[in-house]
Amino acid sequence: MEPASGESRQTTLERPPGYDLVIEQPARGYRYNQDPFHLARFIAQHAEEWRTRFAGECLDLGCGVGVLALVLARIFPETRFTGIEIQPELADLARANCRRNRLEQRIQIITADYRDFSRQNSNCGRFSTVVSNPPYYPAAGGRLNHCPQKRLARHELAGDLADLARNTARLLAPKGSLLMVFPAERLFELSYLLQQHKLEPKHLKLIHPQNSDRAATLLLAARKNSAPGVIIENPLQTG
Repeated sequence: MEPASGESRQTTLERPPGYDLVIEQPARGYRYNQDPFHLARFIAQHAEEWRTRFAGECLDLGCGVGVLALVLARIFPETRFTGIEIQPELADLARANCRRNRLEQRIQIITADYRDFSRQNSNCGRFSTVVSNPPYYPAAGGRLNHCPQKRLARHELAGDLADLARNTARLLAPKGSLLMVFPAERLFELSYLLQQHKLEPKHLKLIHPQNSDRAATLLLAARKNSAPGVIIENPLQTG
């Protein structure tokens, strides 16, 4: 971690190992964790199975500073990405990160509420894949962080899980895929809401903290208008 030039008190530069990326993020606001990297590895591991569904355009719902889109752009050089971020300061950093890593021709960052974005007719059925590392907690789920940036990133204050499912279904092309990371304790709520909008869970992997038999997060692939049936992988134990 190092201060960004001229921004020693506001942002830092990170170099996640293995991806040839430099990522600028807030020094004290919302900072990314390992979740987008777990999701990217999950996707890469099944690239052969999902390649036809991952071709074309990919949408990152709630892209933050662009970490997931940047990592996936390195893994899938033929895919074009759009990132939607409601917080202007994070969206600005995402654009800067795209330029810094020379990926601005393949990644477009839009500052918007994804619910408004999905209402535009030109976006309906546009994307072959939607990826998301959404807020984990309901609006009333626990104490809200005093930092507005963290509060909006962690709690469902700008759209809840039902909104995510509904709008993802609208944005996905027929047989398109949703790939996401989410709290394991909300698995049944997530599955129910996805199925309500014809997004069928197809591939599931649970993530356990080190020395714990209790899953903390999950990685899920769901497919639009697909038949029921899910593959459950061996869990990942993080160190």
